Amino acid sequence: MKVSLFVNHRCNLRCVYCYNGQEFDRRMPWDIARRAIDFGLDNSKKGYLLLSFFGGEPLLEIELMEKAVDYAAAEARKREKRLFLSLSTNGTLLDSRRLDFLRRHDFNVQVSFDGVAEAQDTTRRFPNGNSSHRKVDSHVRQLLEAGFALRVISVIDPRTVHLLGDSFEYLMDLKVPHIYFAPNYLGDWEEDACDRFEAALADLGDRYVARLRAGEDVRLDPLNGKIVTHVVPGSSERVACPFGVEEIAVSPTGRIYPCDRLVRQDDPNSEVCIGDLDRGLDLARRDAMVEAKSSCDPECAACELRPRCMYWCGCANYETTGSPGKVSPLLCWFERCFIAEADRVAGLLFAEENPVFLRRFYRPKDRKQ
Repeated sequence: MKVSLFVNHRCNLRCVYCYNGQEFDRRMPWDIARRAIDFGLDNSKKGYLLLSFFGGEPLLEIELMEKAVDYAAAEARKREKRLFLSLSTNGTLLDSRRLDFLRRHDFNVQVSFDGVAEAQDTTRRFPNGNSSHRKVDSHVRQLLEAGFALRVISVIDPRTVHLLGDSFEYLMDLKVPHIYFAPNYLGDWEEDACDRFEAALADLGDRYVARLRAGEDVRLDPLNGKIVTHVVPGSSERVACPFGVEEIAVSPTGRIYPCDRLVRQDDPNSEVCIGDLDRGLDLARRDAMVEAKSSCDPECAACELRPRCMYWCGCANYETTGSPGKVSPLLCWFERCFIAEADRVAGLLFAEENPVFLRRFYRPKDRKQ
């Protein structure tokens, strides 16, 4: 089971597309963290707990994180369950104390970092307007030097979409092992911005091909993921998130949500709140949301791309349409663009029998067919 501790509603950056509440400053008390860990261990049916720290900026709460990890490790040993740890951070606070803590406990680390300085500083500045790029760049380098298998999440925003290819090259040159470009679905995607995205995506695909031709093993999503959905039919639906069933997020007030992206303002009357630590899960509400998320939008049912599409993402759907099961036209368009570009670059590399591409995506027996 995955339990995300949404340890605060506060952050030391002011990202222009932040989807969390800024009008209040709230931290998770220790008692909430402890009870959330117990809840996860008690309800884990697969012999492990994935404990994730999210915010706001979770590294602002380093004392709480240290206490929570010590407690979770001790309780997991008592219950003979395995413990895995992950962190989503903006990368600005990685001093020696925090870096040593993450290393000692073998954290899986994900950094939100938009790439080249112009992209990062257009969207992710400090409250006083100062640049955050140099600091995050330095800390990403430290994480990589320390041996972390780092994942960098870069947001595709209309204001910076023209920098997509440059940011890819920059992150590749840093030797980031896994790059994920994630659209800002709430951005101002007018026609000209959509045109710029299509041009930037084609440029990104060309750069991706060039890197593989140079012998580099590129782990770039969504392109890699969309190639996999062609090679392994049905893989998109098999990796669909365990929304509210094997995954929950606990807010600073102890309310429970099916995903950390849905905590937002932490409203007790929110239709996506599925319980709290005092009363447990509201199974009827949770099951209704899971059913809505898992059902196929009638407009998607006949689409030939559906097995390769992330129509099942309840968070993205709710964010854009207000329903976990309703797919927005914008999400559909992004998915079509990513699939088309993945097919274009994969077709080139397969025809060339590019060895790096074939090693990553095809077994030897597949190549003989």
